[in-house]
Amino acid sequence: MEIQEILLAPSSAGKLAKLLLSWAEGNGDGRVRSMLTHEEMAQMIGASRETVTRVMTQLKRKQLIRLEGTTLVIRNKTGLEQIAS
Repeated sequence: MEIQEILLAPSSAGKLAKLLLSWAEGNGDGRVRSMLTHEEMAQMIGASRETVTRVMTQLKRKQLIRLEGTTLVIRNKTGLEQIAS
């Protein structure tokens, strides 16, 4: 997925969801290793670090994602795709 496609999402949550999904593409287990910092993700989607932190917290509360150390696990791909659309 191209960064331009990610930036077309209407909200910061949608942009972040698209970014996370793009990292997990082709990875059958839904795991994303060696994630970027919240600041780096914010720069990629045109948001603040605080926004990325808030959205990541919301995604964890909704049990769409889980963090295992530096590995992000997508627990509910369909739910994340709904946010991304």
